[in-house]
Amino acid sequence: MEQLPQPPADGTMADFARKVTVAILIAAVLLAFWEISQVLVLGFGGVVVAVVLRNMASPVQRYLRVSDHIALLVTTIGLLALAITFFVIFGGLAIDQFTALLNEIPGAIVSGRKWLMQYTEGRWFLALLGHTGAPSGETLLQALPIAGGVLGGMSEALLVLLVGIYLAADPQAYMRSVVRLFPPHRRIRVSHILNAIAAALQKWLVGMAFDMLFVGVLTGLLMWLVGVPLPFALGVLTGLSVFVPYIGPAIACIPGLLLALSVSPTLAMYAAIVYAVALGIEGNVTQPLLQRWAVSLSPVINLLAIVAFGIIFGLWGAVLGTPMAVTLTVLIRMAYIEDVLEAKPPAEKAAED
Repeated sequence: MEQLPQPPADGTMADFARKVTVAILIAAVLLAFWEISQVLVLGFGGVVVAVVLRNMASPVQRYLRVSDHIALLVTTIGLLALAITFFVIFGGLAIDQFTALLNEIPGAIVSGRKWLMQYTEGRWFLALLGHTGAPSGETLLQALPIAGGVLGGMSEALLVLLVGIYLAADPQAYMRSVVRLFPPHRRIRVSHILNAIAAALQKWLVGMAFDMLFVGVLTGLLMWLVGVPLPFALGVLTGLSVFVPYIGPAIACIPGLLLALSVSPTLAMYAAIVYAVALGIEGNVTQPLLQRWAVSLSPVINLLAIVAFGIIFGLWGAVLGTPMAVTLTVLIRMAYIEDVLEAKPPAEKAAED
């Protein structure tokens, strides 16, 4: 007679139940993180702001010989005063030019469509895009959720700024809280990894600031020299777009090309040359040099990170895609490659000691 299988022992059953419980808890934690992913991305934006503030407050502290909090307060107030001064001096010009830019875009689209309709390739391109009629300014404005998008973006940006200020006020306390989540024998290494991430972000932000300033000034100056309308607005827009490499500048070129095309095809060609020169220098000279100084991040990984984080986290994921990639690069190198793949066996470590 065939013997029936025996039920598992109590220890085996308890071990199985413990594994199932751990798997359920891990799945619940991952689901919770997914539900609050937007909050986590905004929190990372606050970390980036905190790094900026701490980087700017350090020389203030050394020069004035004051405490961290006083230096941070002076830096924050100074940045606020600088922003107000910039707005007072250039705010009217910027508002006028950006308003004119928004008003000119619908007419520029119509002019560009008429110019493309003169050529077979242009008609094929319009058919490929599905443009059967000339879009009006009212249609374009109705297609964009301007009010909700602007208000939502401003509130999220304010949240990022406040989180950054609080983190910058006492970064060591928050770092200690993170370090204590790990076993005692790993806390020193975790602290080293966090400091390395902060240093990499600091160097990347300094390099990015110079890169944005260079591209913005060069684009605005060249647009003014060739006679493209609203050069200040186009320069500011192009400079800010560099913060999201590759994708940002490609999108920022569209308003300038449409605006120049509304004047003449020749001016549109000059504008295209300006963008090619400015972004060519940025992509082949300034950006590689600054990234080599800051952190080794290949263009392919950078581009894929922007697309991937944009798909997962939306607009903020695309905007913060590069600093996230910088953080992951340092984290993978130190926590996985050095500590796991290249870790020495205990016997070898004991022999060295």
